[in-house]
Amino acid sequence: MKKKIIIIFLLLQPLLDILAGLNFLNGTHLIIRGLFFLYCLLDVIKEKKSNKIVLLLTTIMFIYFCSYLFFYHYNLIDSIRYTLKLFYLPFTVLFFYNNKENLNQKYIYIILFTYLILLINFYIFNIGENIYKSEIKKIGFKGVFNSINEFSAIIITLFLLSLDYFKKKKKYICITITMILMIIVSMMTGTKVVLGGIFIALIYLLYHPFINLVKKQTIKKKIIILLIIVFSIIGGFILVKNTTAYQNAIVQAKFFKIKNIISIEGINKVIFNDRFSFISTNQKDFNNATIYEKLLGLKYNNSRKDVEIDLFDIFYRYGIIGLLIITSIIIYYGYKSRLKDGYLLTFILLILISETSGHVLIYPAVSLYFGVIINLNNQFKKIQKKSYDI
Repeated sequence: MKKKIIIIFLLLQPLLDILAGLNFLNGTHLIIRGLFFLYCLLDVIKEKKSNKIVLLLTTIMFIYFCSYLFFYHYNLIDSIRYTLKLFYLPFTVLFFYNNKENLNQKYIYIILFTYLILLINFYIFNIGENIYKSEIKKIGFKGVFNSINEFSAIIITLFLLSLDYFKKKKKYICITITMILMIIVSMMTGTKVVLGGIFIALIYLLYHPFINLVKKQTIKKKIIILLIIVFSIIGGFILVKNTTAYQNAIVQAKFFKIKNIISIEGINKVIFNDRFSFISTNQKDFNNATIYEKLLGLKYNNSRKDVEIDLFDIFYRYGIIGLLIITSIIIYYGYKSRLKDGYLLTFILLILISETSGHVLIYPAVSLYFGVIINLNNQFKKIQKKSYDI
């Protein structure tokens, strides 16, 4: 029963993101994700495998909820919503870490394929909207998905997990088809996250075969291979210049009048979309906050823009305690799971995305996948152990 609930919930993710983007059946996506959170919470309490951690987390969660309701004076719905956003990652990680049900990795590819085909069809039939306003010369299409940041983080996560699965199964045709679809979607969205993820995936796929190939060759052949690599890198740079993401970066550099992208200002304006400039405003409010707000987070303010670098946003939104909870869970369970191969790469990349484009650690649609990665890794270790025992 548990396995069916997990699979159904995961397969529903593209639909839930569309409902969020369309604002259709108001709040349905939040209710379904909230129900899954409740299921995870009840399951980890019932299993009694992490009693002390669960007790600590539930106590702190209750404090946050009561604080929002009685001290911050949020309404009931907002109090629940803000609380769940912080605790979604910790409890889903606990749930998937303790879960013994085998989650077939083919479902990961089904979800990825659904996302990619939906966006391509939205583009073909002109359903949805562009990412940028018409007066901005940057190019990017998001269809009817709610957030391009979340969409990019999700598909890169699913992409790496799918490639890892196909690589182990030696399904090279599937790898090729998936890579082509990802390149098409990269050109549509024009985001640096998707383009960067594709290059990282290529390096991951080719690294071991390349090393094994080079080891077997003579010095003369090794030199030839090296020259091929150099020309391939040059060709790669030429191809990158024709991508939508690169063209968008050039537009942004011109808009901010950046002459040198490899500088602090250039990295902030072009790579981080000027996110660092929002830190000072948030920090001023934090400096003037009460001890209570510094511990549990600043009260929501329409005039204060989020940094969209997750560790900063967690710090300002949920305070010192919130930041400690998220970082502790990620570090502790990431280390305890002994992540390997593609699972480790995907886990690290997801953290890096959270610190470049944001919308990962406290966004349920994305934070869910930290637990999924851990669960798949644990399954793979069991399979390896069985093979070794045999």
